[in-house]
Amino acid sequence: MDASQFSGLQTKRLAWGDVTDDVKSSYVFEGCSTQVSLDGIPSVIGTFKHYNHVIPMPPNPMFTAELTVTVAFGNKDRRTVGPMKFQHHETPNVGASQEDTVELEEVKFEQVVEVDGRRYDMHVQGFLQFGQITRHFVSVEDAKDPNTAELRASFTPYQGPA
Repeated sequence: MDASQFSGLQTKRLAWGDVTDDVKSSYVFEGCSTQVSLDGIPSVIGTFKHYNHVIPMPPNPMFTAELTVTVAFGNKDRRTVGPMKFQHHETPNVGASQEDTVELEEVKFEQVVEVDGRRYDMHVQGFLQFGQITRHFVSVEDAKDPNTAELRASFTPYQGPA
């Protein structure tokens, strides 16, 4: 990936495209505060948005974006986890299939948090889009509103090294 093709590296908004900033395609991630289950039930950890604008085809239509998040339980246990890797496929804006796609790699972070003396792993499940959790995010080209999905993760008791 040529970093000069992008703006917003190390921020919550990563943008690309050889156009003015207000019409670049971009990812925006907004984390959230929420109650999570510690028994493996997926919980929302943030909202993933793709502003999918019509842009000139970049020299590298496939690239990987990385996301790092901070997980906090209460006021004392905070841990930065990542990277979560998103494989982006920019499609030509012609023909029948103009949707861009985003694939999330499978990832598990061990011993992310301690609650009541017990450690828990964090499993990134994927995107909740159209009522289903999947690792594949479909992003309609030039939609009026951003294409949005919740990013879901589950927490399970740490079982020791695999």
